[in-house]
Amino acid sequence: MKDDILNARTVDNAGVDVGYRQAGSGPLVIFCHGFPGLSYSWRHQLQALAAAGFRAVAVDMRGYGGSGKPIDVAAYSLDHIRSDMMSLLDALGEERAIFVGHDFGTPVVWNLALECPQRVAGLVAMSVPYDFDYYGRRGMGHADAAPPEILPSQQFAAYAENAFLHAHYFQQPGSADQELDDNPAAFLRRIFWTLSAEGDLLTAFSGAKPDMGYLEVLTEPDQPLPWDWLDEAAFNHYVAVFKAGGFSGPLNWYRVADINWQLNRRYLGQKIHTPTLFIAGQQDPVMVMSGPESLDFMREMVPGLLGIVQITGAGHWVQQEKADLVSQYIIDFARSIYAEPSYC
Repeated sequence: MKDDILNARTVDNAGVDVGYRQAGSGPLVIFCHGFPGLSYSWRHQLQALAAAGFRAVAVDMRGYGGSGKPIDVAAYSLDHIRSDMMSLLDALGEERAIFVGHDFGTPVVWNLALECPQRVAGLVAMSVPYDFDYYGRRGMGHADAAPPEILPSQQFAAYAENAFLHAHYFQQPGSADQELDDNPAAFLRRIFWTLSAEGDLLTAFSGAKPDMGYLEVLTEPDQPLPWDWLDEAAFNHYVAVFKAGGFSGPLNWYRVADINWQLNRRYLGQKIHTPTLFIAGQQDPVMVMSGPESLDFMREMVPGLLGIVQITGAGHWVQQEKADLVSQYIIDFARSIYAEPSYC
């Protein structure tokens, strides 16, 4: 990767650093990663968009990499993350940007479009179809018509009585943090493989027991590195960053589920009119578990949806597994948005 992309920058948001990497100049596109990602997860897109005439900015989301890592779980709410994004946008001197989100970054960009649409020129949502929460309320309708709620943590606990569920295992600080902090290379190697097109997360989960740790559940790769989409240098970068920063911040994105559930109640029934492109890997286990009805719900609730792209031969890490193709979809979308008369 070129030095200008590797050079990290930070913005202060009420005492919490927002780290990011930047390439190119021109109309602004901001990338938000998920778990366990980094600004580095967008390395291919940064270079491609810069070459295509855009200012591409990839964020280390709160808790990760070069960004601040508050201890308090409440500091990871979508309200706080949205504040990070707005502080970054202000610091970059721009009123609006196209926001691209993957995994946990996708609920972030959905939230931005709901709460401050005037600052969102367009959305590229990846791997997580539209909902108000990561583990959401799909189909519940308006707040005053919603049935009595069961908090996400309660849903996780009920499911985990009979089967392993990572979202439940991650809820309490302590053992999960220690397991991942002690074995970052093993964890990253297994999760990257198991959620890729060549892995099999659903089979791994089907054979898991409630009392297992996550490393016991995730399968060891069938192939040693390098893989087609991840070489040893890139993998070692991930390991070094997570060794330095630990996993407690990233795991807090799971632990804040109940808080986000309450905050997001105000969005029930609201639709997103922002121009939107959805991209996912055809073999993404998140999409398999979400089912085709999740796409139908997204079509209903996102009138601004311009297209759904499902890429064959890609799993959950679609922007890395099929980097060139994803980059081109984003470039084409960004060109169409910034070609509108209001941006000329």
